[in-house]
Amino acid sequence: MTTGSRIPTHAMTEATTVAELGVDRGLLLDIAIKTLFYQGRMTRVELSDAMKISGSAMQELLHALTQDGLAAVLGSAGNGPANYLYALTQKGVVRAESALGRSGYVGPAPVPLRAYIAQVRAQSVGDVPLTRQQVEHALAPLVLPQHEVARIGRAASSRKSVLIHGPSGNGKTTAVRAIGGAIGGAMYIPYAIEVVGQVVHLYDPSKHELIAGDADDPDAAAPHRRHDRRWVRVRRPVVWAGGELTRHSLELIYDENAKVYEAPLQLKANGGTLIIDDFGRQQIPAAALLNRWIGALEGGTDHLTLHTGQTIEVPFDVLVLFSTNLSPHQLADDAFLRRIRYKVELPNPTPDDYHTIFERECERAGIDYSHATVTHLLDRWYAREGRELRGCHPRDLVEAVVDAAAYEGRAPRLTPDVIDDACSTYFLEAMNAPE
Repeated sequence: MTTGSRIPTHAMTEATTVAELGVDRGLLLDIAIKTLFYQGRMTRVELSDAMKISGSAMQELLHALTQDGLAAVLGSAGNGPANYLYALTQKGVVRAESALGRSGYVGPAPVPLRAYIAQVRAQSVGDVPLTRQQVEHALAPLVLPQHEVARIGRAASSRKSVLIHGPSGNGKTTAVRAIGGAIGGAMYIPYAIEVVGQVVHLYDPSKHELIAGDADDPDAAAPHRRHDRRWVRVRRPVVWAGGELTRHSLELIYDENAKVYEAPLQLKANGGTLIIDDFGRQQIPAAALLNRWIGALEGGTDHLTLHTGQTIEVPFDVLVLFSTNLSPHQLADDAFLRRIRYKVELPNPTPDDYHTIFERECERAGIDYSHATVTHLLDRWYAREGRELRGCHPRDLVEAVVDAAAYEGRAPRLTPDVIDDACSTYFLEAMNAPE
């Protein structure tokens, strides 16, 4: 069972005519010609499947191509007109080469920008409930103070931008990923969008997870309506960007060779979560990133520019989660940080929290937990050397214990000698050890 607003069935109904597709007829003819150019002979059914449009709309396009002498019927692969084999004529080959010069896009027919905008609004991430129970369940793998969990939950449920900050190794990345995953449900996105005659790739298998229909699928409620196959059903996306993020990643990416656009990260994240990890360590300065998204973060609308100079307005329906181990004041001044509505710090674990985390890691690794050994660890390797506790240390040290045991051919055990040996190859000499 998915959560969130019900997706309107009318937007998902397959068009039966070319006009109903809402896209320039010439663009559709070009895609059909280029598909035939690459595939050779194809039936109407095969072309319909390739372009994800109805047989009747495909027949309109094929009729136009044969009438203009661009394609011809060469035979049949079965009974009926649907199985006639079509191929390009020499005139059609010339037209295909010309079309490829304008755009190399071949694939599902795009949807018009206005249809995409309407669909984003109809399935907004803001309409998906995010309850306290969901947040606490999502963050359960982390050992965090209850008041910090509550702060993260309140911030995320607001759907306003959130900055999670604090020392490295305390679970910031895990927390933002968990929150993104807690926003469940399905949504529809198109394979591609048509924008003033240009094609923008949107569906990205590396960012979008396809799912099968369920009880909330509008097609299940209206079986007499055929689903518009230009749209695919996906889980609400959780798109991640780290230090590799550049200004280029935030704009329409134009392939000069293929003459096709790739959607920027925030467009691919629409309807879901966009995580900016290691905020402040990107190739674009933090202040410049916030400045780029001033209107988007506050008004829910982004502006993208085509290579022709034309600007388009698109929805920014995204929960943006930033995480950083830098001090917020190192990132930007207060005027820019105000764009991020919530700031939540994840502090170092307390000694009691550290014991709890270590016990969990031992249980996960199948090792008997020793409270006395961890107490020794805290005294010898932290208190004496002035080292700060980190939430990731127990996991790393338990893995080191397991690795050493496997190398020596014995069962892993948690003893002071074993933990001292693990620490000697894990920690560097403390810079601020007491005299």
